[in-house]
Amino acid sequence: MIRKIIFHFFFLVAIVTQAQQRLAFSFGETPQTLMLNPGSETNYKSHYGIPIVSNFQFTIGNSGFQMGDLFSNDSRSFNEKFEKVLDQISPSDYINLNTKIDVLNFGYRYNNKTYISIGFYEEFDLIAYFPKDAIEGLYYGNDPFFNRSFSISQAIMKADLIGVLHAGISKKIDEKLTIGARFKIYSSSLNIETNNNSGSITTTTNNINISRLTLQNLDAGVRTSGIDNIEEDVLSNTFLGGNLGMGFDVGITYHFSPQIEFTGSILDLGFIKHSKNIRNFTAEGDYVLDGINFEYNPDDPIDYWRQLRRDIDASVSNEENDDAYTSWRPMKLNAALKYSFGERRNKFCYAKTRKQYYYNSIGFQMHTIMRPLKPQFSFTSFYEKSLSQNIHTKFTHTINDYSSTIFGAGASLQLGKLNIFGALDNVFGVRDLSTVNNISLNFGFNITID
Repeated sequence: MIRKIIFHFFFLVAIVTQAQQRLAFSFGETPQTLMLNPGSETNYKSHYGIPIVSNFQFTIGNSGFQMGDLFSNDSRSFNEKFEKVLDQISPSDYINLNTKIDVLNFGYRYNNKTYISIGFYEEFDLIAYFPKDAIEGLYYGNDPFFNRSFSISQAIMKADLIGVLHAGISKKIDEKLTIGARFKIYSSSLNIETNNNSGSITTTTNNINISRLTLQNLDAGVRTSGIDNIEEDVLSNTFLGGNLGMGFDVGITYHFSPQIEFTGSILDLGFIKHSKNIRNFTAEGDYVLDGINFEYNPDDPIDYWRQLRRDIDASVSNEENDDAYTSWRPMKLNAALKYSFGERRNKFCYAKTRKQYYYNSIGFQMHTIMRPLKPQFSFTSFYEKSLSQNIHTKFTHTINDYSSTIFGAGASLQLGKLNIFGALDNVFGVRDLSTVNNISLNFGFNITID
């Protein structure tokens, strides 16, 4: 039965496509492993995250181009560089920014088989897809694109600033199986997201050879909460003062043998109900605008764009409302298969029992995060090496939307009761940030008690 569950879990992860990677996943020497898999095994009696610096995570990525494509020091003009970038990007390319800070993180062993953890973290997550049609229209103007329809559906983005209060439990069922779950309360301070935009914009000429702009089947909207008090309350509202929601994490660790281990988790199965500080914007309908002749008077100039807006407002049904809405958290899937080998080491785990550890491990991981346009998937192979009882390292190679040559490294150091960990994706890209599509940094300080 367990083998069937694991097979179907891997199949689910494999068919959905790109995710943020996590070097800490399946890296059991750090307390933060529990945040990526509530069913992780733990080898200490308790842990205490040092406030604010317990876990800091920063990830930024751009699947369409590198910064050097625009700002390289060569003989080409910026316009030439921009046009080349514009030519190579697609509407499925995106910019992603994610930051996460653990404010509080604490865990303790309830008994030999049960570990309980609680904490609070803040997270900002942004994903915005490139509306290629709109960018081309703004850059080149109407002339090159007569009779071409530009899709409004390419305008897709979502931004969230939330605080998360969580409590989890990890339960060792037997020597092979450990399961876990975590309950979360979300507090959203800021949310901005598009709402299934559709329609097209077409530029043609009318029967007297004047430009005509046509908006057809327009159905566009943006939902927001918290933008009106973004300056004064943006942080305080993450402490259960914003719009509330709830979610769950579930995870599993299963040993096929002492040397072969499977880990898997599903994170952020949840939602947020937005009912406070709401501002939603919608536009529906069809609209045709024929060219306007400028009659310039220095003493009384005509405001073309204001006139254009009035004309659109008169023809297209658009409104602002404060209707409550529900946003879903981006669900994440993680899975890893690890083979351990070499010299064995012993370490106390679960009071009055001993667990076998190995100094070397190899394996692979799959990570998936659900996004507005499509899921994002990444595949990571890794090698773990314990240099001593207190020094543990992990080296990775990842293939994802950004690149097929992402090499990362992480380490965990135990100095008495102080655990220090750090991980960096794209270690070779640090030498020249203009040549990379993404970079991810993760570090933290925790107190662990055996």
